[in-house]
Order: sequence, then C-alpha cells, then structure tokens
Amino acid sequence: MNLADDILIVGLGTTGIATAQFLHKLGKRITLLDEKPEKDLAPALKALDGISFTSRFGPHKREDFLGHPMIVLSPGVDSEHPYLKEARAAGIKVIGEMELACTFLESPVIAITGTNGKTTVTTLVGEIFKKAYGDVFVGGNIGDPLVNYLLGGTKAKYIIIEVSSFQLETIETFRPDTAVLLNVTEDHLDRYRSFAEYRDAKYRIFENQREEDYAVLNASLSLLEGIKAKKLCFSTERELEEGAFLKDGTMHVRFEGKEYRHERAISPLVGIHNTENLLVALLTAYIHGINGGVVEEVIKTFTGLSHRIEVVRRINGVTFYNDSKATNVDSTKRALESMDGSVVLIAGGKDKGGSYSVIVDQMPKVRALILIGEGAERIREELGSYTKTYRERNLSGAVSRAAEVAQKGDVVLFSPMCSSFDMFKDYKDRGNQFRALVEAL
Repeated sequence: MNLADDILIVGLGTTGIATAQFLHKLGKRITLLDEKPEKDLAPALKALDGISFTSRFGPHKREDFLGHPMIVLSPGVDSEHPYLKEARAAGIKVIGEMELACTFLESPVIAITGTNGKTTVTTLVGEIFKKAYGDVFVGGNIGDPLVNYLLGGTKAKYIIIEVSSFQLETIETFRPDTAVLLNVTEDHLDRYRSFAEYRDAKYRIFENQREEDYAVLNASLSLLEGIKAKKLCFSTERELEEGAFLKDGTMHVRFEGKEYRHERAISPLVGIHNTENLLVALLTAYIHGINGGVVEEVIKTFTGLSHRIEVVRRINGVTFYNDSKATNVDSTKRALESMDGSVVLIAGGKDKGGSYSVIVDQMPKVRALILIGEGAERIREELGSYTKTYRERNLSGAVSRAAEVAQKGDVVLFSPMCSSFDMFKDYKDRGNQFRALVEAL
C-alpha cells in the first residue's frame, strides 16, 4: 500500500495512540480527531509526548474529514458515518488500523473472530504457540494493537490476533494464513442495520485468502461456498472426515491423513462452548506442526480468562461467578448451559438491540433474575414472566439482592448480556466492581 504523507487518525483510544506512534515513526504528518474534549484526552495526549501532530477535538465537523488524502480509523469508529461516506465519495482512502498494519507484516498470521470465544481462543492458541515456538505476537482486538508489533521492531515466528467485525469492515488486502470463525450470533445490532450485515462483516475474514491458506470454521455454519482456502471444520455434535470433533468424551483431530486424540477431561475449562474452543486450538496447532505433547501441556494448565465464568467466592454454599465479559445474549446462554442447579442471574447494561429470548430454554434453571442498567426494562419485557424478577438501581444493590435470594447450592451468575458503557468504563471495570462487592459480603 502506498501511504499518503498526510494522514488523519480518527479515535484516540489505545489503537489510535499506537497508530499515531507508528505513522510518526514512518515520518508522516498526522492529524488526530476525536469527539471527546481535549481535557478528557489528557492521558492519551501524554502518551504522545514528543510526537508532532495537529488535532481537532470535540464534536465532529464535515470539513474535518475532507482535508486529508488518507484516513485511518480506530475500531470503535463507525465506518459508515455520513462524513466518512462523503470522504470516500471524494476519493479519500479510508482504512482501519489492522489494514494499515497488515501491509507491513512478513510472518504468518493466524486471525480469530466470532461473536463469542475469540478472546479465549486467541489467548489459548497464543499460549500453545509460545510454548512451541517462543517468539510469538498475540494481540489485535484482544488489547495490543497490531501496529504495536511493528513498533517493537522484532520479527515474530507467528502473529496471532483476535479480530472484531468492526476491524473487518475496513479491510482491503488483509489476508490471514489461517482464518478462524468460531460462531456468529446476534450482536452489535446497535451498530449494524441487521444481523445479516453483522454476519457479512465477520465473513470477510476469509475474503482475501488463497488456496494455500486455511479456513477454520464451525461445522454448523452454512458458509462453505466461495472460500478459496482449504476448509477445516470443528464440531461437538458430529464426527467429521477431516477437522476436529468430540466423540464419547474424546477430542479428535483428523488432518492430512492422521488422527490425534485428547481426552476432554484433561482441561479444567467447563462447558460445551469451551469444548469448541479447545477443538479449535487443537486443530490450529496441528495445522502449524505443533506436536500433541506441547498442546496437552498447555491445555492442562489453562484455566481460562478473567471475567469469563470466573469463580469469585463461595459463601454459605452459594457460588458467585463473574461473567462480565458476556456482552451479548448468546454468551450468557453458554454460561447458563455450563451451570448445574439453580441460578440467580444478574444481568443488564447498555442494550445492543438483539433479542433476549435466546435464553428462554435456560430460564427453568433461573431461580431469580436481577436487572440493572439501561437495558433492564427490555430484558424484563422478554424474560420477566419466566421467573421472579427484581430491578435494582446499581450493581451494589444487585449483589445484595442476589445474596438475599440465593439458597444453599445455588449459583449467583453475573452475566450481563449487554455492554458495560452505561455504568462502567468497560467489561473489566464492571467485573472488578462485581468482584469487590462479592468479596465485601
């Protein structure tokens, strides 16, 4: 890609800062644009000490987007914003940070996307590859922008990245050697006009692949036509001639005429969703020549991620789980499927537009539903008739109510089904506050 000498960066979060540092290193003139006022961006601007730039902060103006030959977007910026559409119509090149970075990459790329599970799988695959190959970069949407790898100045043997639908919206040439699509269920309908539009953004991960590449995808997905890469599926429901599957408590991988077996019980991770995650990690490892001993060594000790079905504390026979990372309904459904016995479910947050009825089949195990946040009323409308339902003003009230309602042997599951931005900085902040409240009981 031929980069312009004058580039506008939209969004000054972690990705925008890293992008500015990278483009400065390349000697480009940069302008920073963010809707927040300058006083709210002090930490970001401090990170850019010593870098020359111009800036425009506060409410966006049409002319801000039209004075530069190239625009680089942070993932949180809606690529269909009217001013960006005007910019494209005026011949301005609009790309995302991931597209910018990928044009400089030389090492093989493994990219992982999906509505749920992508952070767990990216982390687990990263641990396996680090054990096998040592120098591996793990990042992307997981928290370390891809341009940070380029800023580091070293060459990794593999680049393993989590990829969001927002990042895939703005690709042009991005081509992973191995692309993984875990699942696609309703999410981000506050940003996309339809589920089909969201799904199509996810499917773009395969768009530029070639015959020598690999496409790993859930066998339940209908997306099989039009993929040029070699397709390998995974399934917990049926045996596959090639790919990864679960049968009689054993995880099987069939690849290039060989079959490998690993007992599901070797992993401490619970739930059928984690079985899928393990199958993907196994399959990805064997594709790239990692032996089974290395894979098992990592799987046996990998206990999962913070804020994802994480045991916080057991009090008087009640187990409290922090599942703050459940920012959509399907993720909460998977958490409920993993629970035995009765559940007191704490949910709610910033509504993302999807249907909450997805979890109706799990509601018989929900003893009580405790709701917080902006999305509480919508959740009550769709699920309130299935169980005793409470509305609390804040998370503190919800935790106190849960402790009051739960009986010995129950589970209290904090699994919001919504994003965190109505009341918290992010899902980590939300989960940390839940932990602190439970510890204080």
